[in-house]
Amino acid sequence: MKTKIYVAQYDHYILFIYLVLMFIGLFMQLNISSVRTSMYFFYRQFLWFILSIASVWFAFKVVDLEKLRRISFYLVIFTIILLICVLIFGENVNGAVRSIQIWKINIQPSLLARIVLIIYFAHILDKKKRIIPESKPSVFFLHFNSLIIMTVIVYGLILAEKHFSPLVISGLTLLSIIFLARIKILTISLILLILLISGVVIINFGPKYRSERMKIYHEYSLFFKDGTGVNCTGSDDYQVKEGLISLSSGKLFGTGSARGTGKHYFLPEAKTDYIFAIIGEEYGFIGALTVIGLYIMLLVRTFISSLKKDDLFLQLAGIGLGLNIFFNAFVNIGVAMAALPSTGVTLPFISYGGTSLLVNSLAIGLLLNISAERKRFG
Repeated sequence: MKTKIYVAQYDHYILFIYLVLMFIGLFMQLNISSVRTSMYFFYRQFLWFILSIASVWFAFKVVDLEKLRRISFYLVIFTIILLICVLIFGENVNGAVRSIQIWKINIQPSLLARIVLIIYFAHILDKKKRIIPESKPSVFFLHFNSLIIMTVIVYGLILAEKHFSPLVISGLTLLSIIFLARIKILTISLILLILLISGVVIINFGPKYRSERMKIYHEYSLFFKDGTGVNCTGSDDYQVKEGLISLSSGKLFGTGSARGTGKHYFLPEAKTDYIFAIIGEEYGFIGALTVIGLYIMLLVRTFISSLKKDDLFLQLAGIGLGLNIFFNAFVNIGVAMAALPSTGVTLPFISYGGTSLLVNSLAIGLLLNISAERKRFG
């Protein structure tokens, strides 16, 4: 009789938190669309909701993690090709080229790149784990040069798309992975220094809008506001101001959905970048804290389920996937609260956006796959 393998158990908490966030997102899209001229975006979000649930099932039940790690290099190459295609065939929107249309569907390969790099880093770090105890800078740059080369290529292409925020989220995630892999602190410190210098150069000498966003951040930030003003012109600071107005209007319990004003076109990006401001306005501090708590719980469950594994690849891949979602949420919420500069990052599972929803759902499916305990019968 042929031996079969079945899933005996998996982390139900990860699945439950994911579904709660997904239904919150679907409800918020319905809430926002109901006061606007069309329900188009809600209908599209509902379609992506169904496709995303299917992607979770695929990544959980169909994907073989051992085969996935073996083809991780080719996945990086495929992602690089997609990023190049975006630069060649993508549509220019406000000076940036970030997506490519395939079968009338806009796809952002930069989001996929974050997931693929996590799998690739976990694979290489596990493959060369015997070198890690000796991973001073010279050894790291010699023996882990494939990580450096692939990351530089991918980041360079994403930067050419004028899409800086994925680099911040991915950089934080990959740094966390190599830290958890116990790469020497001196090496990590050197990498961090290089990244910080690169970030400063990119912001100050790159497109003007980045430095303008930093000026607006200095004016409205919770940390730097000094009342001196930065003479923002036109509508440069409109979204930030309206986002703060919406958040501060919610107080403890919120205004309720019937009295929310931000979604009535006061916040043009209410369904994407600033959806957390709408949650804070209509459901108050309690509602906002609940959403933050869900992301923290998801991260905690990710660590718990991943660290149970004996395989370093599974540990790093699982934690990396969880951190990628958490840092993404952290940046979006930070922007809505003016704790971070405006970046154009969506809120995972809640904001409108097909590629983001699908890619993050694939990550959840992989997390469930990693958490699974399998048994043989037959």
